[in-house]
Amino acid sequence: MNGNDYKHFRVYRDDRDVVTVWIQHASRSVNVFDDEVIAELWQIVSDLEDDRLAKLVVIRSAHESGFMAGADVTKIAQLTAVEVDEALATGQALFTRISNLEIPTLAVIAGPCLGGGLELALACRYRIAQDSSTTRLGLPEIQLGVIPGWGGTQRLPQRVGLSQALPMILQGKKLNANKAFEIGLVDRVANEANWKSAVDQFVHDLLKRPRLPNHQVPSRIGSWFFDHTAIGRRIVLHMARNHTARQSAHYPAIPAAIRAVEAGTKRKKDGFAAERFEFSRLIETPACRNMLELFFRRERARTVSTWQASPQSDAAHDSDADHTTIHKIGIVGAGVMGAGIAQLAALKKFHVVIKEISEELASAGMKRIEDQLTQSARSGRLPEADAQAAMGRISATCDWAPLESVDLVIEAVVERDDVKAKVFRELSRVVNPHGVLTSNTSSLSIAHMADASDRPQQVGGLHFFNPVHRMELVEVVRASTTSETVVDELVQFVRALGKTPIVTTDTPGFLVNRVLFPYIGEAIQMICDGVETEVIDREARRFGMPMGPLELLDQVGLDVAYHVSGSLDSVLRDNERVVKLLGEMVTRGWIGRKSGLGFYRYDGKHRGPATPMKPLLSGVSAPLVPHLDMASDGLTDSQRRLIYPLINESIQCLQQRVVAEAWMVDLGMVLGTGFAPFRGGPLSFGEHIGWKHVARNMKALEVMYGIRFEPATRLEELARTGGTLFVANEDRSGFGTQRLTRH
Repeated sequence: MNGNDYKHFRVYRDDRDVVTVWIQHASRSVNVFDDEVIAELWQIVSDLEDDRLAKLVVIRSAHESGFMAGADVTKIAQLTAVEVDEALATGQALFTRISNLEIPTLAVIAGPCLGGGLELALACRYRIAQDSSTTRLGLPEIQLGVIPGWGGTQRLPQRVGLSQALPMILQGKKLNANKAFEIGLVDRVANEANWKSAVDQFVHDLLKRPRLPNHQVPSRIGSWFFDHTAIGRRIVLHMARNHTARQSAHYPAIPAAIRAVEAGTKRKKDGFAAERFEFSRLIETPACRNMLELFFRRERARTVSTWQASPQSDAAHDSDADHTTIHKIGIVGAGVMGAGIAQLAALKKFHVVIKEISEELASAGMKRIEDQLTQSARSGRLPEADAQAAMGRISATCDWAPLESVDLVIEAVVERDDVKAKVFRELSRVVNPHGVLTSNTSSLSIAHMADASDRPQQVGGLHFFNPVHRMELVEVVRASTTSETVVDELVQFVRALGKTPIVTTDTPGFLVNRVLFPYIGEAIQMICDGVETEVIDREARRFGMPMGPLELLDQVGLDVAYHVSGSLDSVLRDNERVVKLLGEMVTRGWIGRKSGLGFYRYDGKHRGPATPMKPLLSGVSAPLVPHLDMASDGLTDSQRRLIYPLINESIQCLQQRVVAEAWMVDLGMVLGTGFAPFRGGPLSFGEHIGWKHVARNMKALEVMYGIRFEPATRLEELARTGGTLFVANEDRSGFGTQRLTRH
């Protein structure tokens, strides 16, 4: 068996009768399963079933991007429930045939091995993984509103046990190579330097001993009981149901996954059938459709031409998708944000120069980064070699001169216009004429900084969210003077960091903070009206938010929120009580978690009871509110007060061209704030309610609570005309193949 008769595979047999199957998707830089790939792999497996000479099959990727990204999501989105069931049956049958081959099979995993890719690897008898920062093994289907469908809910628990498998299936948790080895998911691990020799050695060992035992993790009595006895498995599944009860109300894929796993613990054949049934049922749920749309929006945001004033073809830009003209960056300010950005950039192989105002602060910034990298290496989240290499790419200085040769500067100093203007004047003096100058400000005017520079066309914003290593979104801010070339370069840079860009205009709060603050502000208005802190946060969580607005304020810092409230004064109405209460809390030193006191009390990392607000509310009177009937929207009174201002401000941002299209608002709010993903985003949720109902309820809230609830002009227009913010059957993926209809 030898040849290149396949479009997406190369198959070679060496003189030891080792058959290597190289996966190399012909039209993508990342391997995915589509109809052609499955058909070709089916034929390869058929040939292997008839092969009496082959002694070992090695499956690996010829793409540097990784092993396999999983199934083609655009294809999944096009299928009906019946077609999905057929596709699942085919995939399950294919992987079962691989698992039943008499020839030993070895999956060689370097880079991402996700979804269907991990299910393929699980169907192989043996697995070896490369210890690198890019290698991740996981089943992320739950994040698309579905479950693994090609045997993942069955083979993963069989391989690693229920207690280790469930977090991967129910949370979409991804593991690095060392963690995968630790739980028994892979049999061997090797670093990049020894990768080739380690793979060769594993092949050699399997040729000598074809029935080599898999790597087994020594099990304690407790874990053995939970993973290998019927009553133990029932206990684990019961605990999983209890632990996920709140999320299950919004994410039907979670209980569906538990049911599929449970069926497999009773009878293997029933488990595979249950997996197909549950997946097919989920594909038509609103939660799945919304989460699939978010996936496509994410991909669209990562396409450079999406953000161009005169877009060229996507193909032209996808060919150099990871290319950036930026190689060396400067960071001015080594506080939490500056250090976080520097660390991320260094891990992505950019050279970084940190500028601080003193040697003491420069050293403190370097220590902050070193401590974070060391902790990541010790915990196994990052290979030691990668941590050391990243640290080697960073230097710190208290002089301006070392910034002369950088391609990009990111300013991350204190949020004061005068300080930032001074920094930009210095940068203009020092940085080479081609260098791009940006600010990480969350709310201040980029135009003011451009005015302080000698190159306004090369000034823009790069607003990272905290914590930098976790938050996927970066707002790329285009001032009126920013050139399109610079916007393109910044978008490419954000992509190279592994983040998702949203390009916004230079307006107070940009997109995310501007849309978020009316929601946070209304929570404070409710406090002033006497609503309990815990009630407000509980209602937000029940809506689907990851945390309540007052919890969020404590996390961010009330001092930061107070500053932002001042910069947003020009776009927010009826804001006096909010600013007054925040100001009073900041004056008292109640600034949230970092001070131990905010809307809640804190003891170290542990949150305590809510802080009594009555002492701060003297002189603040709650209005007498008439009761008005509301159009049906599925929300409680408290949820309506919180969410409607957010929807209204989202429409205001569209109306004022902060971003160009509705999907950009939705994606930004999901990635930047955690807005309930299963609802698709604030504008998708508004469409789900119906704009006529939203407008009617907004007007009622305006009568009850004031002018801040006045509906946006475009909202009233949508209600009057029955219009939509999303084009029917719109190609929301940006790839010209998938069509999603709203259910």
